[in-house]
Amino acid sequence: MNQALPIAALLGDIQRHFQRESNLVLQAQPGAGKSTQVPLALMEQDYLSGQKILMLEPRRLAAKSLATYLAACLGEEVGQRIGYQIRHESKRSAATQVEIVTEGILTRRLQSDPELSGVGLVIFDEFHERSIHSDLGLMFCLEAQQALRDDLKLLVMSATIDTDMVSEYLGGAKVMHCPGRTFPVSCEYADVGDRRLEDAVALQVKRALAQDSGDILVFLPGAREIQAAKRAIEQLPELPNNTQVLPLYGSLPFAEQQQAIQPAKDGIRKVILATNIAETSLTIDGITQVIDSGLERFSEYDPSSGMTRLQLGRISKASAEQRLGRAGRTRAGHGYRLWRESQQAGLSEFQTQPICREDLCSTVLELMMWGFKSYADVPWLTPPNPVHFDTSMQLLQLLGLVSESGQVTANGETIAGLGIEPRLGAMLLAHQDTSDAWLACQLAALLSERDVLSSRTGVDIEHRLKALSFGQGVHPMAKAAIKRNAKSWAKRLRIATADFGLAAGVQIGAQIGAMLLHAFPDRVARQRQSEGRDYTLYNGKSVALREEDPMRREPWLVVADCDGQRSGGRIYLAASVTQSQVMEHLGDRQQKVSRYFYDGDKGQIRASTDLMLGRIRLANQSSAKLSPEQFVEALGQLLPEHGLEVLQPSDKVQFWLKRVRWLAQYNDQFQGFEDAELCRTIDQWMLAYYPKACSIRDLKAVDWQSLLNNQLSFEQQQDLAKQAPSHYRTPSGKSVPIEYHPAQGPKVSVVLQEVFGELSSPLLGFGQVPLCFELLSPARRPIQTTSDLANFWGSSYFEVAKDMRGRYPKHRWPEEPLLEKAGRSIKKKG
Repeated sequence: MNQALPIAALLGDIQRHFQRESNLVLQAQPGAGKSTQVPLALMEQDYLSGQKILMLEPRRLAAKSLATYLAACLGEEVGQRIGYQIRHESKRSAATQVEIVTEGILTRRLQSDPELSGVGLVIFDEFHERSIHSDLGLMFCLEAQQALRDDLKLLVMSATIDTDMVSEYLGGAKVMHCPGRTFPVSCEYADVGDRRLEDAVALQVKRALAQDSGDILVFLPGAREIQAAKRAIEQLPELPNNTQVLPLYGSLPFAEQQQAIQPAKDGIRKVILATNIAETSLTIDGITQVIDSGLERFSEYDPSSGMTRLQLGRISKASAEQRLGRAGRTRAGHGYRLWRESQQAGLSEFQTQPICREDLCSTVLELMMWGFKSYADVPWLTPPNPVHFDTSMQLLQLLGLVSESGQVTANGETIAGLGIEPRLGAMLLAHQDTSDAWLACQLAALLSERDVLSSRTGVDIEHRLKALSFGQGVHPMAKAAIKRNAKSWAKRLRIATADFGLAAGVQIGAQIGAMLLHAFPDRVARQRQSEGRDYTLYNGKSVALREEDPMRREPWLVVADCDGQRSGGRIYLAASVTQSQVMEHLGDRQQKVSRYFYDGDKGQIRASTDLMLGRIRLANQSSAKLSPEQFVEALGQLLPEHGLEVLQPSDKVQFWLKRVRWLAQYNDQFQGFEDAELCRTIDQWMLAYYPKACSIRDLKAVDWQSLLNNQLSFEQQQDLAKQAPSHYRTPSGKSVPIEYHPAQGPKVSVVLQEVFGELSSPLLGFGQVPLCFELLSPARRPIQTTSDLANFWGSSYFEVAKDMRGRYPKHRWPEEPLLEKAGRSIKKKG
C-alpha cells in the first residue's frame, strides 16, 4: 500500500466497517488514491469468503488502465488476480479476485445471474459520473442484496456526489470522507470573443507553453473539435519542436489513448486534447496547466418526437472545478477558462443526470426483464420524466419487444441478453436467418457511428454504404470502426460474414428501407406534396430535406436520424421505401379515425373519416350519412364545444330549460339541467330512448320536453309547475306567458286593467321571489314595472292613472282599482 496517499489513513476503517455492515459511501477528493488502494486493501479480507470484487469504472480506458496499474502493484500481468472485462474484450481467469468492468457488463451479469454468484463486493467507482447503467447497476445490486444475497456488500465511491441522497438510497449507509492530494491551482478567464474555438485554443496553448514547463490538458467537447484544435496548434509558427499534440477521446484506439496518458519522454512536452473522458476517472501525470473550453456534448431525448440528438452545451460548475483541479495533481498549477468570469455564476451547479435526459428505451427493456411492470414500481435513485418512460414503452411494443400486456417477448429477451440497442436489435433479429443478415450487420454498424459523410451530400443511407465500400470520402478510422462493429454484431448473432461493403453496380435502396422499417417503424415518413421537401413522420412530427436533396423524388422514407425539435427538424439520414413495403410491415396498424364537424348553414353533422397510419393520413372520405354509432360519437365530440344549439332545440324546450334552471337557484333538487351537464348525459336522457337516431333531423322529431320532464320526479314536476309556472293567470282569467331571466327573475308583461283586483305580487321560487309585473298601456307600451304590486296600488298608481286619463280617456282608470273588475280596458258605453 502507498502510505503517502490520503486514503491510507482510512483503509483500516473501511476494512472494519465491512466486517459489521453491508453498504458504505466513500467521498474521496481527487488524488486521494481511492481507486488504486481500496480494492487492494479489501481483496484479501476474510468476510469476502474467497469471493471476488467487481469494480465498476464508467469508461473503458479507465477500466483497462486501472487494471494494468493494480496488476503491476502486485507484480503480475493483467488477467491473474486483477482482471477486466469491457465490451468486446476481457482479460480474467479463475484466479481473478478483482475484476474491473464497465457498467453495461454489470447489468448483463445481473440479468443472467441476479445472485451475482462468486461476487462478495461490488464497488461503484467515480459514481459522480452518473450514467443510466450505473443507476441500474446500483438498483439491481441493492435488490439482489435485499432479496437474495444479504451477504453482498456495496461500496459507492466518488469525488463529488450528493452523499446524503446515496446514503439514504442504500438504507442509511455510513458516509466516510477523505481529502485529496492536490496543490493550489490559480485560474484566469479568457473571453474568446468571436474567434473560432480551435483558434482560441491554439492561442491559449501558445501562452501556456511560454509560461510553464509542464504538460497541458485541454478540454474540448468532442473528437471533431479536438482534430480541428490539433491542426490549429500544429500550425503555430512558434510551436516548440519538442511539443507533442495528442488527442484523447472514447472512440480512439486504445494504443493512442495510452500514448496520451503515459508520462512524456524526457525533453518532450505534451499537449493533450481531451473530452470529459479526462475529467476525473483517469490519472495523467505531469499536467500543470489546464485549458477549459467550458463545453461538452451530451445526448438529449425529445419524447414528443421520439428522437435523441447530441447537443453542445455548457458544463456545470462541478465539472469546471474537476477540470481545473487536474492542473494541481503533482504541483501548483494554473487554469485558463475560455469564458468570461461573469458567465461563471450562470453555470448550473451540477449537470442534469443522464437518466433524465436520455432515451430510456434500453432502460425500460432492462427494467421489464428484471421484473418491474410500471414506472411506479421502480425504486429510482433519480426519477426520470414519466413521459419518457411511457414513450419508451410504446416504442418497445411497436418494435415487438414487449407485448401489449407488458411482458418481454422472446425477441426482447434476446436483445436484452446481447446488450443490443433495441431499435438495431429488432432489425438484426428480423434478418438473422435471411440472405440479408450480413448487410443488416453493416447497416447497424453504420448507424451506430457518427455520420461518415456530411448531410450536405444528401441523406441517402445507400450512398453512405457505397462510400464505405469504395473509400469515397470516408476517413479510414471511421471505416475501420464500422467494419469492426459489423463483425461484432455478426459474431454475437452467429451470422456468417463476407467481404465488407457492397459490390459495384448493386442497387439495394429498397432493401435498406425495408430493413429500417424494423428499427424505425415510428420514423416512417410520407411526403406532403409531390417532390416537396416536407414529410410527416408516423408520430405526426414534421421533418424536411434540404432543397437540393435528390431524395425529394421519394414519396416515402424511413428516417434514421433527424432533428428532434418540436417545431420540425432536418432529416440527416434516410432510406427510400415503397408504400407496399410500409403496408406489409405496418399495415395492421392502420386505423380509421373519424372527425366530425357541424355545418351550421345546412344544419348537419358531417363525418370526415381518415385512414391513418400513426399520424400519417393515407386517405380521406367525407359524408353526411352517419351510422347511429357514428352519430353518438359525433355528439360526444361536438356537444362540449358547441353546446345543445347543435341539436337546434325548439323554443318550447328552451323555455322549459329556462324555468328549471332559474328554479335551481332556489332548490338544489333542480340542478343538473345546465347545457354542459345535458351534453354530457345526452346518452342517458335522450339517446337511450332513440338508439337508431343518426341525424339532427331525427332528434328534432323527438319530444324533448317530455324526455326532460321525465328526469324529474312527480313531486318535482308539481313544484316546477307551481314555483316556476309557464304562465300567469290574471284576475280576469287570461293566461300570460312568464319570462325567466337568470339575473332579473321572472317577469310578466300585461295590460294594467287585466290585474285590477290583484292585491299583491305572487311569490315564486318557493316563496323567495315576487313576480315582476311590466304593466302596459292600452297601446301595449310599458308604463310601470314593479315587483311590489300592493305598494303600486297604494302609491304610484294614482300618478300613472292621472297621466293615462289624459292620453286614453276612453279607457278605465278608476280611483279604486282593487274594487274594479279586471278585464277590458275600454269603458263600457252608456
